[in-house]
Amino acid sequence: MPSNVVKDIVIPKCSGKTMKVEKGQVFRVIAHEGKQVADLTFLNAHNFKEHFAAEHSAVLNSMQGTGGYYRITKLYSKPPYENVMATVISDSVGNGARGGERAGHFMMCHCSNRLLNHLGMPGTRTCSDNFADAFKEIGLNQEDTYDETIFNVWMQSWIGEDGGMCSAQPLAEIGDTIDFLAEMDIIAVISVCPDETSPCNDFKAKSLRFQVLEGEE
Repeated sequence: MPSNVVKDIVIPKCSGKTMKVEKGQVFRVIAHEGKQVADLTFLNAHNFKEHFAAEHSAVLNSMQGTGGYYRITKLYSKPPYENVMATVISDSVGNGARGGERAGHFMMCHCSNRLLNHLGMPGTRTCSDNFADAFKEIGLNQEDTYDETIFNVWMQSWIGEDGGMCSAQPLAEIGDTIDFLAEMDIIAVISVCPDETSPCNDFKAKSLRFQVLEGEE
């Protein structure tokens, strides 16, 4: 396992940021203050058109027996690239030991202004706003990306029998981690989810800690 921390930051609640991760390094998400979810996407650091594709990854992992919509191992980029961008190498929540296969993550979309307007909460900050701020750090406008396809870290959500989306409190506790091994130079684009109206953050937005590690013990 990686042992040398080369970057270590706490990203405040309700905010977005980017971090560069070089090939062979490990990108770690840490439950810094308890039950809090993060929305992640990834870009090829040398070609921003190559973007992580959550749905595509879920299908491929399902076919390969390495995951599905609630947990994936290989993170693929969208067609026509279809490269493995990162691999989940350690996952203390989504490994199936705590709450089963559906407890760890969700490969779907993020909250947006239209969604919050529909719920009767106009003007509420969203993950879409966080992503817009994060993309500005690397000179991109949100409309130039496909950020709606994301890895919902620790999001305990699922599709109910009626086809509707269901949510429960995340099973992550203080100190829980998930590690992504970069298979190419990537930019991690991060939203520390601002939602305080649903169980997804246990009704209170919190900060999260992120690290980049390299080397072996």
